[in-house]
Amino acid sequence: MEERMVNQFYGSLLHDIGKAVQRAENVRKKHQIVGADLLEKFDANREITRSLRYHHINYMSSSLPKDSLSYITYIADNIASGTDRRSENDENGRKWNSKTPLQDIFNRFGNEPSKRYIAPSELRPNVVDKILPSKVMHDYTPGEYSRGVSYFAEGLSAIEFTEEYAPSVLNLVEATMSFMPSSTNMLEVADISLYDHMKLTAAYACSILQYAEEKGIADYEKTFKNGANSFYKKKSFMLIGFRLEGVQDFIYTITSKGAHKQLRSRAFYVEMMSQWFVDSFLKKSGLTRANVLYSDTEHGYIIVGNTNDNRNIIVEAQKEFNEFLLENFGVKLYMAVGTAGFSASQVMMENSSDEYTNIFREIDFILDKNSKNRYQASEILKLNKAGKKDGRECAVCHSTGNMVDGQNKCELCEKLENFSINIQKQEFFVINDDSNGLPVSKNAYLSTVTEDEVKKGEVQGRIYAKNRLDTGHMQETHIWVGDYSMTNDYNSYAKRKWTMDENGNSIGINRLGALMIDVDDLYAGFLSGFKIQGEGKYTTMSRYATLSRRLQSFFKLYLNNFAEDKELSIIYSEGDDVFAIGAWDDILDFVQDVYDYFKKWTDGKMTFSAGVSLVESKTPINVIARETKALLDKAKLSGKDRITLFSEDNVFTFNEYIQDIVFDKLSVIREFFENEQDHGKAFAYKLLDLIRNRSEKDRISFARIAYYLARLEETSQNKDGFGKFKMLMIDWFNDNDEIKRAEMALMLYIYEIREDGYDE
Repeated sequence: MEERMVNQFYGSLLHDIGKAVQRAENVRKKHQIVGADLLEKFDANREITRSLRYHHINYMSSSLPKDSLSYITYIADNIASGTDRRSENDENGRKWNSKTPLQDIFNRFGNEPSKRYIAPSELRPNVVDKILPSKVMHDYTPGEYSRGVSYFAEGLSAIEFTEEYAPSVLNLVEATMSFMPSSTNMLEVADISLYDHMKLTAAYACSILQYAEEKGIADYEKTFKNGANSFYKKKSFMLIGFRLEGVQDFIYTITSKGAHKQLRSRAFYVEMMSQWFVDSFLKKSGLTRANVLYSDTEHGYIIVGNTNDNRNIIVEAQKEFNEFLLENFGVKLYMAVGTAGFSASQVMMENSSDEYTNIFREIDFILDKNSKNRYQASEILKLNKAGKKDGRECAVCHSTGNMVDGQNKCELCEKLENFSINIQKQEFFVINDDSNGLPVSKNAYLSTVTEDEVKKGEVQGRIYAKNRLDTGHMQETHIWVGDYSMTNDYNSYAKRKWTMDENGNSIGINRLGALMIDVDDLYAGFLSGFKIQGEGKYTTMSRYATLSRRLQSFFKLYLNNFAEDKELSIIYSEGDDVFAIGAWDDILDFVQDVYDYFKKWTDGKMTFSAGVSLVESKTPINVIARETKALLDKAKLSGKDRITLFSEDNVFTFNEYIQDIVFDKLSVIREFFENEQDHGKAFAYKLLDLIRNRSEKDRISFARIAYYLARLEETSQNKDGFGKFKMLMIDWFNDNDEIKRAEMALMLYIYEIREDGYDE
């Protein structure tokens, strides 16, 4: 980054920190002055502090140079404010309340408004309950602000205002100000945090500086202060969308020997390739992660200046990355890229929600076109000439070439197996030119490093920290990873050693459970979720960013909390989908917990669908993934908010599954058999057989179950309990939906009590 871009980044990113200090200390000084005074204590240079001191038009110094970065910070702040501040009503005037907490981003999402708030806090990766939105409004007191400001100041004391510390400062602002509202005006919707507002301001500011330099704009006062209205209409920004295709096939299409050992490492590996693609582009274009609107493994968006340089850089970055992918993985993976220019007026207050839709759809059109025309003639010719490679085939991924001497696996699979051991244990990773690591692009390799090595400054390259927010001397980019795992031996999940009968025998079916989750209509929600309320005025770029970050943190960070103490492993988790393997009953508990938390997280305004398969422990992972994906697809085809259990015939709404099957019928069945001494497993299997042979057209099946239950009731010592169960079962049997749910509940009970090795 050039020096002016570094100063622009810090000045625009930190332009509103004075608000936090102002609210903490109850000072009457303007937040611009308070913030600038604070940074001066930590030796920020004058160009940076000017952006804080003079980013409001009424308080600009007449002595400012005409090319002062303050003018860019000023207009970037206006654009960002114009995309995140929306009045609750049309009344004039303002009513400030410094104790106003952050409102939930889902309040203005969907058909109906909500009134939920997020309690004052700092971002802590291992704490989820405290940041769940609530209808209870907790004041953001000066004491709460003071804690965050102290944390922020402590972090500032360990940094320097240089390019190297940009990731640390981004971490610092995110950690301390993610739950502080940007605006405390009671007449505005305070659902954008101070962090999100300042980050978006930095994205716009750094993009504007790029645009100004390419256009040869030297008089910033004339262009961005006096000529702001004219500038707002210029297409000075470009939104870059990327889509890494083939990710899930790359992860799951490994078979047999060694597959389980490298499954999670493959998921993490492809995640880091995607992260490196983003960071490589940002490095070449002289920008930081502040410009990333959203990014996960498979797709993302970046805001940059609408310049020829950026267009050339992204084209070259895509070409170089796809050449790497083609050389190392053939046609399995491909990075598609699309761009769309836009003006500030398209994303500010006078915009319509259709303007946003048009921007994203323009990118989608290019992405689809790019995907359909992946390779140039020369590349296709090269692929055809290569033909099928001769030689031994890797037993894991079935590729040929680059085989390890004396083994039936390729070098990549060997590295992935070794790397898998480190993923869960290690928290720090580096990408540099050390070829002993995993290749993530041409001449760039991924390795693990220790915290001590990072602290001592012994690590060369770009450092990434997993599921932690470090600041100061820890100059790394944080990544959220759903990586919980009880064990690396997935086969052990099929053995219920912890569930024993009175004789010490293992009880329960010896099967693995596999789970896939996918959020329903996520993309449609992004495009139209804020469109309904207020005639679309809440559709803004900042809300896209905030909503994306909230969903990403749920599925990539806090998902680990929901899995805690369960016998399972999260294989893959992104902004909207999950794949996990584990003990079948813990998998069912897990999906129920995730569903309950997701409902709280989104105020029930988003849903997901799920598929759960039951498989033998030795089933190849590609078969497990394929079967589970088919169950998920069946759930989604049947409607929203559904789960398919074990077979495509067993599709239920989540309410049916949780309330009717688990809490109602399964509880009744458990209680009955616990108190029934005369009729046990054989009776349960007979009931299941009668249900499966039920026919609406053949009424004999109805008479058969009534007769069977009546005959067994006579021999039962618990006639009262048996009689109640009999009447319930007959009532269920007479209703198609009820008996389907009863069948599933009975199946779950049989799976719980089935003796190890017992066959149906």
